[in-house]
Amino acid sequence: AADDQLSAWESPYPVEVNHPDGSPVALKFWDPDCFQIDDSYYAISGGGTAWLMKSTDLRTWTLLGQFMTHDLEDVVRGEDISCPNFFQLGEKWMLLCISHSLGCRYYIGDWDAQSEQFMPEIHGRMNWRREDQGLFGLFHTTDFFAPESVLTADGRRVMWAWCTKVDEAPGKSNLQSIQSLPRELSLPSDGVLRIKPLMELESLRFDPTVQGDIAIDEVSYHVLLEGGSAAQKIGELPSDSMELRLTIDREQAERKLFGVVLFAESGKKGLPIVLRPNTGSLRVGTIDASFSVTDLPEGEDLVLRVFIDKYVVEVFANDRQAVYATHLDCVGQTGLLGFSVGGPLVIKQLEMCRIKPTNQGF
Repeated sequence: AADDQLSAWESPYPVEVNHPDGSPVALKFWDPDCFQIDDSYYAISGGGTAWLMKSTDLRTWTLLGQFMTHDLEDVVRGEDISCPNFFQLGEKWMLLCISHSLGCRYYIGDWDAQSEQFMPEIHGRMNWRREDQGLFGLFHTTDFFAPESVLTADGRRVMWAWCTKVDEAPGKSNLQSIQSLPRELSLPSDGVLRIKPLMELESLRFDPTVQGDIAIDEVSYHVLLEGGSAAQKIGELPSDSMELRLTIDREQAERKLFGVVLFAESGKKGLPIVLRPNTGSLRVGTIDASFSVTDLPEGEDLVLRVFIDKYVVEVFANDRQAVYATHLDCVGQTGLLGFSVGGPLVIKQLEMCRIKPTNQGF
């Protein structure tokens, strides 16, 4: 592009990659990502091995070798690094990417200027398998896929991803190309990645309602397992495009299995959102993502932000975890239930707001 408005473009030209001795490189490249450090340009190529190239003019490139110094123990052998996006985040560097078999994921670490390589320290996932999905195969377990990110004018790193599946047959992608909500990424001094909804989404909220001190009675675990109607109704979803915010005192939430159920009406099971201390996880539908109340600092309330857009649901927990899910059986189902195992629970605040369309006016 010739300008920041993307209104004029140069003609494309071939990119030539050579070995340090000048001989051409015979590699298959895809999903390129380019970044700049000092006066040098670097590019990552997607693939089973992430190769790193360097250039001073964006035309002639030299292959340096492997992009990462090593991989981490929780990464499955054979996972590729594709759709890469490498950028600084706080005092560290972050590689946002996918593996084609297991979906969106990320690394956080340091850039070694001497070896010109990325040294990963942390690996995390943004996609998790649903129980109704297969274990292996391209697109079989990848609901959250192909991420992209931009740096805003005020310095925020914002990402989103391709939501590839709803409930199609295994191996089929969603040709509607639904995109996730934009997520702001940050890395404060405690080293814990923050993932929160884009700040501008606040401007779409309207018609708020707020309830306080909602008491949830204790139920026994076996009643829930047997599918009994032990959960109690705590509200009605006011719209099929809305945000729901739950705030619960940290002491109330510790060591209790509790949650809410969306779209619970007329005998429908709905979509459960559950905090599970036994597994240290946040469960949305049949997706389990790592998140534990015990990891929150003392005095920090549990805050769940739930965005609903028709059958698409995205849950953000204390800006430390985010889960994308779908629930097709949602039409006309407006009941909101709550339940708690291991003791009664008080929801400090329940706020519900309707949300305007993001494409309004276009």
